Amino acid sequence: MSNIAHGAVASVVSRLPSPKIWADCPVMQMLADPAKGIHLFDDFKNSVNMAKGTKVGQTAGDINWYTHTEGDDAADISLNANDDGVLDLVADTDSHVTAICTGNLTAGVIRSPKKGERKRFWFEIRLQVNTITADDIGFFVGLAQPGRAADTDLFGGDCAALAASLDYFGFATLEGDSTGLDLVYSEGASGTPTAVADVATLAAATWIRLGMRLDVSEDKIKCYVNGVYAGADFDIDIGSSNFPSNTDMDVLIDFVAGSGTGGSDAMLVDWVRVAQEY
Repeated sequence: MSNIAHGAVASVVSRLPSPKIWADCPVMQMLADPAKGIHLFDDFKNSVNMAKGTKVGQTAGDINWYTHTEGDDAADISLNANDDGVLDLVADTDSHVTAICTGNLTAGVIRSPKKGERKRFWFEIRLQVNTITADDIGFFVGLAQPGRAADTDLFGGDCAALAASLDYFGFATLEGDSTGLDLVYSEGASGTPTAVADVATLAAATWIRLGMRLDVSEDKIKCYVNGVYAGADFDIDIGSSNFPSNTDMDVLIDFVAGSGTGGSDAMLVDWVRVAQEY
């Protein structure tokens, strides 16, 4: 049984999770029997920011998040005061990193898919950025090896490129192409990340949903934009040498100010959802 509404055209373009991603996710079974798998969902309506030490802190809610801001300012990671339930990430100076991730920085909450295991995986996030001006921003949303929320871990101190020596897969926008959203994945030992350009085009102050699901019949992760399959060109072969197969991972949302930042560049996150069968 799934708790996803089916059949309504509006559900494909609304703020809800996408039926084409989640229709076969056994959410209720996972909730009833944790041995079936893990399901995490946070819409930031039941969340609170905990006291923050230097640069790091916690946002606790339906998912407990480790938070990091290079600016060391509590306002850089905030919860919207209205009823929308939105997380606001701000990066306002060059190379300023603001990030949240699941886990305890040493052991991930998700094990990345492994070829032939037939353990299904699902991920989706709804977000928007307030600028798409070239060189203003960069970001990554997806799964990454634990402990990647610090200043220079994923983006190497700026947002012109992603690190080559880390394990991750998801979606990224890099400095210099603030409208283009790429599919990215990396098996750190290979030292050669893969980026497939323009799975989507960003628009300023416009919500977008980015999702992935594992098709176990093909051993491929399928990518979705606003609930619509992006096409075979954006499939990830989990048997590829560049995919971080069978690796501990955390959900990571990493937002960075580019060299041309105009100040107070921001990402809003409405909700994030991830699930995996054991």
